[in-house]
Amino acid sequence: MSDIVSLDEVEQLQQEIEAAVREPDPVLANLLITRCHYLLSQALQRALGAGAGANFHSWAVWGSRKAGVTIRQEDLDDARRDGTIVGGIVGALVGVGCGWLLQFPLWLEPGAAVLGAACGIAAGRLIINRSRRRSAGLVLAGNRTVLEDIGLQTVRFLRWLVQAAPAQPADAAAFLAPLQPGAVGQQNQELLRQAFTQYYRARMASSAAEKEQATYFGNCFAVWHEHVRLEPYIQGAMPLIIRRCVTQRLLQFDIGAVRLAVAQDVPANEAAAALALPQSAQSEQALALLRQGSGNVQSGTPFRGTAAGDWTRIKERMRYVFALFQAFHAEPQVFSSPYDAAQLAALAAGQRPAGTW
Repeated sequence: MSDIVSLDEVEQLQQEIEAAVREPDPVLANLLITRCHYLLSQALQRALGAGAGANFHSWAVWGSRKAGVTIRQEDLDDARRDGTIVGGIVGALVGVGCGWLLQFPLWLEPGAAVLGAACGIAAGRLIINRSRRRSAGLVLAGNRTVLEDIGLQTVRFLRWLVQAAPAQPADAAAFLAPLQPGAVGQQNQELLRQAFTQYYRARMASSAAEKEQATYFGNCFAVWHEHVRLEPYIQGAMPLIIRRCVTQRLLQFDIGAVRLAVAQDVPANEAAAALALPQSAQSEQALALLRQGSGNVQSGTPFRGTAAGDWTRIKERMRYVFALFQAFHAEPQVFSSPYDAAQLAALAAGQRPAGTW
């Protein structure tokens, strides 16, 4: 059995989480939240044991880091450009359409198109400026929600492992009891119950393959829970008229040195082939539940059809994320630090670090 963090370390983790979600400076709050996920990832790795692969917090590091781009408004120029293009095209079409309906002379149609395009550009830029400010606030709220909601449950899980030192799977009921059950995929804690059931199964697993598979399932249930909770934030952060454009052009993210885009199918790699999803009673039950969230969970590569067209649709998000988790489950980049040692030290002291983030 692997080592577990000490009780003092667990209490320190809880204090770090509480400080991060209370931090009033939005930029520093996001940096602290990202660091907390990194610390939780390391602690949960130790609890689950060698060979478990990436856990939810390993992935949350990179989701939180991507959130920081919006919180700091670093994607505003790209958003303005896209809003200008879309607004100009839509405005020009509206101008031509209005000219036709009003039976303008043919020689006036180009002028109507130009006027419509100008109005569309102005409206597009206005919508983008307002929506990105609103998005920054919503993304930060979601960033805090995920850490507080799942991070504190991970701390409780680690504390329970330290204090109870359970030896039998039946003992997991004591940890799961406070989590509110309910319909899968709704605003309750059923998916967290499923996630930590799988994490406990991973900890107790007798084979490396079972440990890795159970951790993957736990990650999927945890991220599904996260996205159910974040649904209002995601919907609010992406105005209806530009959702597909934002999904196609702006939703790129980094995992270490690897850059991916949700509008493209998850790329296959060697790690994906190693993470098989074999048939067993426990695996089939988990897969059946996960298919409710994504419509499909693929058991092999390539991951065709996993690209998202509209990120506000939860099944499209889960289809992409479940495939991503499978493809990169054992990828070393997922475990890498989001910041260098000096930056982590500055954040530990509650300060903005130097350099780029």
